[in-house]
Amino acid sequence: MNAIFLLIITSLTIITLALIRHFYSESHAKKRTIEGLQGVHYFVELIKLTQQHRGMHSGFLNGNLDFKDKLTQVEKDIQTQYEALLSFEKKYGYPAQLSIQYAHKQWLKLLQKDNIQSSQSFQLHTSLINRQLEALWDLADEFALTTSRQKTVRQTSQQLVKTLPELAEALGQIRALSVQVASKQELSSDKKLQLIFTLEKITEHHAKLSQLLPTNSNHLLQQFVREITHSVEQNTLSQRDPDSLFQDASQIINQLFDVVNHRLIELKQAVR
Repeated sequence: MNAIFLLIITSLTIITLALIRHFYSESHAKKRTIEGLQGVHYFVELIKLTQQHRGMHSGFLNGNLDFKDKLTQVEKDIQTQYEALLSFEKKYGYPAQLSIQYAHKQWLKLLQKDNIQSSQSFQLHTSLINRQLEALWDLADEFALTTSRQKTVRQTSQQLVKTLPELAEALGQIRALSVQVASKQELSSDKKLQLIFTLEKITEHHAKLSQLLPTNSNHLLQQFVREITHSVEQNTLSQRDPDSLFQDASQIINQLFDVVNHRLIELKQAVR
């Protein structure tokens, strides 16, 4: 009898410990996911601002001095985001090898570049943004967002840290190239090819996201792509107003990032 009683107690203890371990594991995973969402938000804002800087810098280097004061403010905002991310990493013991500090150093080096051509500026900014996009994915992976056991969290996270940012980046490249062409009032053959190639990438990315985006955003994006494509094909892009081009592209890009931030909030509420 005592043996049976002992067996029952032992079995119940094992089951209880397993349940406690499972509960703790689930609780820890949710907590980690919520922490990671804050880091993703910082990253998304950083990428958005860096893209803005690229577009303004392209126009400024091609003679549009109206962008000078705007560049100064964006540079301050970018520094603020880097500081927020570095503090986030320190708070949550983020692995040093994945740290944003390397992208930060790349950014500081870019600021020190004097007398560079707009094409060099575009390449340096784009290289930096690609590094930021890779770091964003690493962060989402480290905080178990893209590898979550919850299918909804995993799929949504992949859209928020990869597909949507890649679409926004393609649009950001179009913004920078268009402003560059309009400010210089010249559409060279290499810029034309670059624009056409990037416009095709936007169409491919958008096809995967059309159901995710609001109707108005879909409409604005499609209209913008048609207008830029037409201007490139008709060789009239160089005659467009650079400020208007920047604002039109920025309106769409900002809406894409608004979708990302809104979905981050929804994801955070779903995880709780």
